[in-house]
Amino acid sequence: MQFQPSFMRQLDNHASDAGALALQALSSNDLAPGRYRVTIEVNRTFFDLREIEFTDDGQGELVPCLSLAFIEEIGVKVAALLAPPALTDTCIDLADLLPDARATLDASQLLLSVSIPQFAMRRDVAGYVDPQRWDYGINAAFINYQLGAQQGHNDHSGANNSQYAYINSGLNLGPWRLRSSNAFSSDSQGRRAWSRAYTYVQRDLPDARSQLTLGETFTPGDVFRSVPIKGVQIASDMSMLPDSMQSYAPVVRGVAMSRAKLEIRQNGFAIYTTYVSAGPYEINDLTTAAGSGELEIILTEADGQVRRFTLAYSSLNNLLREGVWRYSASAGLYNAPSYTSDNTMLYQGTLARGVGWNSTLYGGLMANGFYQAGILGIGRNLGDFGALALDATRSHADVSVAGRQYRVQGMSYALKYGKAFETRTSLRFAGYRYSTEGYRDFAEAVRERDTHHRFVGNRRSLLEASVFQDIGSQSSLSLTLSQADYWRTDYQQRQFQLNFTSRFKTVSYSVYASQSLNDHYASDRQFGLSVSVPLSFGRGTTTTYDLQENRGNYSQRASLSGRAADDRLSYRASLANSESQQTSSELSVGYQAPFASMGAGITQSSSYNSLSLNASGALLLHGDGIALGPYLGDTSGLAHVPGIADVGVVNAASARTNNHGYALIPYLQPYRVNRVMLNLDQLDPTVEIDNGITNVVPRRGAVIKASFPARRVHRLLLTIRDEHGNPLPFGAQVKDIEGTDLGIVGQAGQALLGVSDGPHALNVRWGVANADQCLMQLDTQQMPLVQGYRVQSLICR
Repeated sequence: MQFQPSFMRQLDNHASDAGALALQALSSNDLAPGRYRVTIEVNRTFFDLREIEFTDDGQGELVPCLSLAFIEEIGVKVAALLAPPALTDTCIDLADLLPDARATLDASQLLLSVSIPQFAMRRDVAGYVDPQRWDYGINAAFINYQLGAQQGHNDHSGANNSQYAYINSGLNLGPWRLRSSNAFSSDSQGRRAWSRAYTYVQRDLPDARSQLTLGETFTPGDVFRSVPIKGVQIASDMSMLPDSMQSYAPVVRGVAMSRAKLEIRQNGFAIYTTYVSAGPYEINDLTTAAGSGELEIILTEADGQVRRFTLAYSSLNNLLREGVWRYSASAGLYNAPSYTSDNTMLYQGTLARGVGWNSTLYGGLMANGFYQAGILGIGRNLGDFGALALDATRSHADVSVAGRQYRVQGMSYALKYGKAFETRTSLRFAGYRYSTEGYRDFAEAVRERDTHHRFVGNRRSLLEASVFQDIGSQSSLSLTLSQADYWRTDYQQRQFQLNFTSRFKTVSYSVYASQSLNDHYASDRQFGLSVSVPLSFGRGTTTTYDLQENRGNYSQRASLSGRAADDRLSYRASLANSESQQTSSELSVGYQAPFASMGAGITQSSSYNSLSLNASGALLLHGDGIALGPYLGDTSGLAHVPGIADVGVVNAASARTNNHGYALIPYLQPYRVNRVMLNLDQLDPTVEIDNGITNVVPRRGAVIKASFPARRVHRLLLTIRDEHGNPLPFGAQVKDIEGTDLGIVGQAGQALLGVSDGPHALNVRWGVANADQCLMQLDTQQMPLVQGYRVQSLICR
């Protein structure tokens, strides 16, 4: 099948076959045999970008020369398929190897598509990348910062001023990386404090599939609860394996009654702080230090009211595939929070292995001068019935009461369960733990020894659950619950968050209930209704009505929110009224700049007022200068378009290259192929980029430099005519004096070309005869500039 060339209408004075020759030039993508850098897809999944040798098969088709190592690398079970003589072949014919296998080249896209029957592929290669491709990245130093200040006044408590700063910094030198997390806080009483959550150096150990850490860190939380130590640790990094068990971090949800400060702590150290507006909030970008544990969420409202939650989390990551090991060994001083003096040496070791029968055995030992514990457990995949884990822990602890030392010992039994049901119910986590009276976990032993005010007794039982249920296509129900009781007291800690959301046409609404813990561990129960209606003006403009009940006091709030400036600017204004006739108003704005995120809010009521400011961003120092951005994750990238400013990056919506051509990529996935893409939709017409896509494979913690060759050119919009004033034929090819293709003549003799600065001689050809070509001279400096393009009419002779 061929397109009819007569539809490509030419002038009468042009050659009769000009249309056919132009069509042939446009449709021909023939390549000569040789080496080409091609994108490789295996079973329609991206594999790599590399150079491949192509040969002629004798029938005018190019076939790739694929080695045995390449065939194995893409996941083919070679040993089970190839006859011994074929193992020595330099180039393997896929059709001979497997009747249904093939490799085809799309020359127009330089795309090599390899198709292999699924039965011939190894099952363990999904998401796997050869360790030889793992990249340490460049030497660099960075700082992530969160800054905030609040100034307010309350009729009951007086002035309420505070400031905070969180600084997460790092330094990468070859395979080693230094990380540190520090915090500063200041309150209205003039109390200032610096604290450090951790400072450590780390590197990966690819052969052992683990990470070596030296300094202040946290023990893994997959068997015991995570605790802070200052020492040395070797722990498995499951991300180095094919897609399987990945690290888990919980989503923190709740409801604020005003523009409130939200702080999240782990093991007594602050790890996250931000301001949230009135209404439901969701924190889904949290990075935790362990795979399970307990988070403390502190919500400080604009009027000074404080509410506390604790969120236990686990991903049921006890389960491993058959034959897979996970281990950790930690030794160091117990890096206790400031309330304890028991900074003694602590040793912990854990081990887990997938043993078949869909089961995993796991266990561990923990010991220091006053505490010893051992745990043994089994997890099993029950198929349609979900996943279940059972374990037993025995502890010995030296504690004190009224200054008298004595030794206690006991047992603790735990059950964990997870399941996603066909009714679209997801039981994300459910667990129950029962402990005998003599059992102490490590944190309880420390608090009891130091008679800390938060020690209310040793825990007898703990119930935890997290359930999510889809209802129809528009509604969902979620529940998070935890309840703990203690020996020799009727005191209970119970907290929950219940949320039902739905939508009717364009109106969305939610009903929620929660119970948190205040500073005295008393119940703080809250109920509410929220209704949101989108408005027809502005961008994303929404009006919301909230009705809340908290401690028997009802309040209502109406708010208006929206976005502007290509979604970089967000705003919210609200009015509220309570049952006690207290009214308040709130206005907050946020702006996402390429170099940082900024926000401000003001709250005014009859009894208090508050003004808050916050900013967050990142700074990266590298060999060629400094790059700024709104955020940097643990593993990040640096896009480089040499000398070209204001180029967007698809991987980071707000990022644009600076004057030196650098832009931060905030997050990359370690040990996986990451496709880094430039946003070329609004590229300056004078910029020419050969390829706006590249692929990188970073190691954990690396800063990867992704370079994109680019150059400045003059974009020419030419109207080309022959000596008689007639436009040149449609489809005529334009080349420079060296024969390099520059473009094709379009309708009415117009051509869009890109050339370097200065004079040029261009050749235009539309046929095979000598008369079917012409030559024209131009000088970019003599051509007028119109909206970024050099525009001129030329005669081609």
